[in-house]
Amino acid sequence: MSGLSGARVVVTGGAGNVGSQIVDAVIGQGAREAVALDALVRGVPENLAHAIGTGKARLVEIDIRDREAVRANIDGADIVFHQAALRWTRCQENPRECQEVMVDGTFNVLEAAADAKVKRVVMASSAVVYGEPRRLPISEDEPTNPTTVYGAAKVANEQMGRAFAHLRDLPTTTLRYFNVYGPRMDVRSQYVEVMIRWLNLIDEDKPLTLFGDGSASVDFVYVTDVVRANLLAAEAKTRDAIVNVCSGVETRMRDLAELLLAQTGSRVGIEYKPQPAGALPARRYGDPRRAEELIGFRAETKLADGVRRLIEWRRTALATAGR
Repeated sequence: MSGLSGARVVVTGGAGNVGSQIVDAVIGQGAREAVALDALVRGVPENLAHAIGTGKARLVEIDIRDREAVRANIDGADIVFHQAALRWTRCQENPRECQEVMVDGTFNVLEAAADAKVKRVVMASSAVVYGEPRRLPISEDEPTNPTTVYGAAKVANEQMGRAFAHLRDLPTTTLRYFNVYGPRMDVRSQYVEVMIRWLNLIDEDKPLTLFGDGSASVDFVYVTDVVRANLLAAEAKTRDAIVNVCSGVETRMRDLAELLLAQTGSRVGIEYKPQPAGALPARRYGDPRRAEELIGFRAETKLADGVRRLIEWRRTALATAGR
């Protein structure tokens, strides 16, 4: 029987991509109630339609900067999944807002969870904490060295999670997400991720833009794998573990572009442009071994399969939205 069976679960950022799918998953695992907390800056209520329809989930529109609202909604919880965050571009544009939401807000979540004596907090972090890696694949032993406001906030959150694990005996598991993709990605914002941006260009019959020679690489991990990592982390026996959530597969951006063109049947081609200043590290992919050792997680979805599912979901989502 799942450890989530009969549990009351709180998911911050619960109307977002990963958060809403965690809500779906915990209900599927037998949770008594799943409460999604979301300020609806990035999340959308439609992501929770199925879960709310079961009668076991509800959406509470709050900002995690509101200490008392956070406390009131976490009180009585068994497990907290902390997914709430601003987009990294917004953090760069509004550093103080980033500090208030992502650092102070996370403190509110941890404090409320400790006071409520929840069994565990699972926290979402990011591979951006590594900055420019010294070695590949990137292991959790790589020093954190972010150069963005978002990355600095994530490092602060990781360390505060560990501090609460020791100060307040609050078990925490922190997951460093690499490049998450899949259904429920944002298709509306001006800051859409690269896969959605390129699919938009394909729809517009425009070439895909690649910076540099296309050899820059990342590690893509499918959203349902990320959700499964969260569920496994919720049942971990560790006190304050931090693990990568990655596929361990290096994918060059040129190869991703060619995959999207092949799967859509498009002939728009690729347009190469000079690499802009401040670009992400030239190569990035994670070492998945510690996650497998500590929480039993290994990514299962192949990139080609995940991209196909994303394309199918996006087509339906846009049709539903009337585009």
